[in-house]
Amino acid sequence: MVNRGVALVTGFKIAVHDLPRNGEQLLDVHRNIQRLGQHSVVLTADFTDEDQVKNLVEGTTKCLGGLDVMVANAAVREAAPLTSTTAESWNRIFDVNARGLFFCYKYAAQQMILQRKGGRIIGGSSTWGEKGGSFMSAYSASQFAVRGLTESAALELHEHSITVNSYAPRQIFHEANPEVTLPMLNSNNSYIQSSARPEEGTLAHRNAPQAIAHLVSYLVSEEAHYITGQCIGIDRHRAISSPINESRNGTGEDMDGTN
Repeated sequence: MVNRGVALVTGFKIAVHDLPRNGEQLLDVHRNIQRLGQHSVVLTADFTDEDQVKNLVEGTTKCLGGLDVMVANAAVREAAPLTSTTAESWNRIFDVNARGLFFCYKYAAQQMILQRKGGRIIGGSSTWGEKGGSFMSAYSASQFAVRGLTESAALELHEHSITVNSYAPRQIFHEANPEVTLPMLNSNNSYIQSSARPEEGTLAHRNAPQAIAHLVSYLVSEEAHYITGQCIGIDRHRAISSPINESRNGTGEDMDGTN
């Protein structure tokens, strides 16, 4: 959803990519982009596999004639109490959210440095990377890692005219994902999963993928050449609203969700 929006608002040639098992969805996005007169190619890769990410960057460069922008937005989310979070769950979350993003940043940067004309690297993060929350220790930690990686890469790559930023949505609602699952405590102080839908008229109710696409469009524009090392929030409802309007779990702590 995000990649299609990015292609349409930037006008760039784009390589849409995902896991091989999502090939049909990728082809659907590819066809939709082409119907609207934009150029796209389909490539698949497992972001947790370094060789596959390296091949993805090489394949994109070959198909499109270069690499000017990398948008890395793969992520998985699992909610669980800290005391029952398994090492397997922790590793799975970090493999995609932190390790996978690292590979994307690394190989995109290598190609952009080789081209000697700068570039833009953008990562998908979350508001959980700005403030932790109950039952989200592994996911939140992985999103803090995205922020740290983004800020560090921005400092290193500045001399090559490569900007590095990330976006941090509160949650993503769209046709294929009309609601999100949030962790919370019930009246018996037991951990449960609760489904949430955006309220009519709120920022979250609007088209979040398109909002991200427009932000990305700005970050890759010439006007944003001076913006780097930033994690930009999208619908930071918690930061601007009165506490009385916030959703709270049984412990009184603020809760939010993301993609």
